[in-house]
Amino acid sequence: MVVHQQRSIAITDRSSIGEARRISSHMAELAQIKEPERGRVPLIATELATNLLLHAEGGELLLRVLPAEAGPGIETIALDRGPGIANPHLSMADGVSGGGTRGCGLGAVRRLSADFEIYSTRPAGTVVVSRVRNAGSKSRAQPQFSAICVPAPGESECGDAWQLRLDSGRLSAVVADGLGHGPLAATASSHAMEAFGERPFDSPCGYLEAAHSALHTSRGAAIAIAQVNLGLYKLSYAGVGNISGSIVNSSGKSRALLSHNGIVGVEARKLQQFDHQWQDGDLLIMHSDGLSARWKLDDYPGLAQADTGVVAAILYRDARRGRDDATILVARLQAPAAPGTN
Repeated sequence: MVVHQQRSIAITDRSSIGEARRISSHMAELAQIKEPERGRVPLIATELATNLLLHAEGGELLLRVLPAEAGPGIETIALDRGPGIANPHLSMADGVSGGGTRGCGLGAVRRLSADFEIYSTRPAGTVVVSRVRNAGSKSRAQPQFSAICVPAPGESECGDAWQLRLDSGRLSAVVADGLGHGPLAATASSHAMEAFGERPFDSPCGYLEAAHSALHTSRGAAIAIAQVNLGLYKLSYAGVGNISGSIVNSSGKSRALLSHNGIVGVEARKLQQFDHQWQDGDLLIMHSDGLSARWKLDDYPGLAQADTGVVAAILYRDARRGRDDATILVARLQAPAAPGTN
């Protein structure tokens, strides 16, 4: 079962760097990363946070414990809202550092990481994704996926939730948005996740029926579920409420996935499954209404081919409404490798 454990840290002053270092060290222990890899996590967080403070506007660090399918490990995302890097390749050179750290800038972060990717445009800003895993762990989950799930400003609990399950050439993913935000919204989403854990590969409508029953004592939630047969290139989708879903091809063109009006647990008059075909490398993107659905991935050169963590971070940065819980899940759809191939 894939469950998010994520922290968001606004990088506003020197104390934010210390906070990032302490939280990242704790999360590395939580993820059961072994030494020496465990020690890399706070070094990466310190370097990226320092870069954000010294060189960027609106800097934010996102830390996530990776699920077992992709780790165990830690994903660190640094994002900002400008001014961007004119030559990201040059920023990788040794001796180019954010300053005040023991590292050597982004080049050191890349060497310390199992996965590393940077995406920068001027003047919009930069996203850096770094992942650290135990030595010998798989470098990527199949398919690759990433998610961001953070509470509304001023809230300690997130009213959104997501889960993803991989099993024998199948993928099942769900995003839930409890009505409102805060603890009661979180309770509603938690019930939706529990129902998913009991039947992740039921039919989409079968799951929504079970969730509707499980949420009847809560304030309810918007929920959408996508199930993917990776061998048959088939995606089945059903939703109730304002969870946005899309399939995005390698050029950034998207197809919307339809949900019906209603609130799971309160009023869900129509449940309907929609089936779609996809191609290798397409992206499945699902998000709560904490993000605007007006984004266009083809507005960002090359983003559709980028790491899923980069895609999630760019859309979170540019489409977040800022007054609600925000969740986005991005998975790259790929057919299973043929037996005997790498």
